[in-house]
Amino acid sequence: MKFAPMSYHYIRYPIEKFLDKVERSPFNCIDLYCSAPQLNMFDYPLQRLIRLEKEIRKRDLEIVAVTPENCTYPVNFCTQDIMTRESSIRYYQRAIDTAEFLGCPNVQISTGFGYFNQPREEAWEYCLESLQTLASYCERKGVKLLLEELKTTTTNVLVTSKDIARMLDEVKSKAVVGLVDMDQMAYGNETVDTWFDALGDRLQYIHFNDRGHTVPGDSDLPMKEYYEAIKKRNFEGIVSFEICDRRYYNNPDQAIDDIETWMKNNTSELV
Repeated sequence: MKFAPMSYHYIRYPIEKFLDKVERSPFNCIDLYCSAPQLNMFDYPLQRLIRLEKEIRKRDLEIVAVTPENCTYPVNFCTQDIMTRESSIRYYQRAIDTAEFLGCPNVQISTGFGYFNQPREEAWEYCLESLQTLASYCERKGVKLLLEELKTTTTNVLVTSKDIARMLDEVKSKAVVGLVDMDQMAYGNETVDTWFDALGDRLQYIHFNDRGHTVPGDSDLPMKEYYEAIKKRNFEGIVSFEICDRRYYNNPDQAIDDIETWMKNNTSELV
């Protein structure tokens, strides 16, 4: 397994602060959350991307995923509104281009949603159509999409392991694989084994965070049990720490330290 802190909780600081902290940590991989003012996926000058690539390389870090903001206004590739859907596809196309430029193999993508008072299958078909379009582009670019489930409060399309497995079956592209988030998995009353049983080797990326997208050990999910279940499955993919709770915004470095402490106390990964 590879372990990669995500830069989400550094959004109140220049991206260099995150890169410096990871360079000083035991981790050598990063998951790059892309949003303004650090790197606005809707519009950024090429010079900024070139500079970012240099900053990552000079610290000898490996970028394992680009994570654009997902399913938040105005991004939604499953909606019945064609203008929003098409602009969202262009947004992800830019994310794929960004990943290719940075030498990054993966782009994280979360399902959008259909109108909650209209048939779910309509949104499902728009989701499928959009993912097939993006998968075709990914195949040319040598980039994979990491397809993530969301909670029922966010979407009416992909919320369970079976939903993700069915969508992967219908997309029919090796450029789209599965991603499970521990917080959302628990919300859906599923387990690590549920996900591996449904997806098998198509499950290639994990967001390893406690309830509420907090640092492992900062809430009440059985994180050590989850870790051991992942190990038993001989998982060889990537584990990312998606820490989103605002409690970490003021002192994001401490969150990286706390992740390191949890890993050393509960695993043999950082010995």
